[in-house]
Amino acid sequence: MVGRITNLNGGIYQVVLEDGNTISVKARGKLRSIKMLAINGKAISKKEEMRTIKLSPKVGDLVVVDNDMIAEILERKNELIRPDIANVDQILIVFAAKEPDFSFYLLDLFLVNITRQKITPLIVITKIDKLTPIELKQFKEKMKYYINLGYEVLYVNSITKEGIDLVAKHLEKRITVLSGQTGAGKSTLINAILPNFELKTQEISLALGRGKHTTRQTTLYAYKDGYIGDTPGFSKLDVLGIEKDELSNLFIEFKSYPCRFKDCLHQKNALGCQVREASIHNKILSTRYENYLKMLEQIVNKEKK
Repeated sequence: MVGRITNLNGGIYQVVLEDGNTISVKARGKLRSIKMLAINGKAISKKEEMRTIKLSPKVGDLVVVDNDMIAEILERKNELIRPDIANVDQILIVFAAKEPDFSFYLLDLFLVNITRQKITPLIVITKIDKLTPIELKQFKEKMKYYINLGYEVLYVNSITKEGIDLVAKHLEKRITVLSGQTGAGKSTLINAILPNFELKTQEISLALGRGKHTTRQTTLYAYKDGYIGDTPGFSKLDVLGIEKDELSNLFIEFKSYPCRFKDCLHQKNALGCQVREASIHNKILSTRYENYLKMLEQIVNKEKK
């Protein structure tokens, strides 16, 4: 029987079978092993290529079940390490317009990590009621840059349900993972789409300046021929694992300004660099370029250590 893993808890996997029934199973001792061709998307040496790794089942995996045991993991189209989930169609990046304050750096950090995994991002801005009409207009003007890059941006008010139907439409027939800013209202958003979702939420802690969330394990919830993944630990991202010469390719607009210098890192001291020139002439959003430099500095510092 073939099914999809929707939850893992204490070594017990919940698997939804093709007939719609859900069963609890364990994984067989030795599952499919594969050759290591790359680590974090970067090719490794031929010598290392001959090593093999044992695959452990992940939430989102399509698996073959035999005698109440997972006997085989079918081929994955993608996988994430944090959160530990496979076969994701899109990632919902949820950010608040206010409370907590919107961070373009954090947004770019999410986009860089998601672009690297070759998964479609969908940007959802919550709490638009916290902005005045003028502030909201100004905010949407800034976000037009991202729309022009090809990213889809949706605006919602989870309390009044404004924009909820449009978000819900994007969730149909897809495996969607929630991510984004802590305290942005991810659980409130999903509760607005699925009133019986019953995810526990708590108010933003004003003292800490961040939200609190009770979720401790990755779970897929069925929704209109698709799944919604509620994933802990997907609010804190960094540039871990990204190479300095890889970073610029993850800022998709940089590709429109091919640099004539080989191995150029597009820093401010790189006179004649096309990316740097584009930022000076506002063809590249200044905050995007500054955020790129900030991430690059972190990568370089980690390499030195």
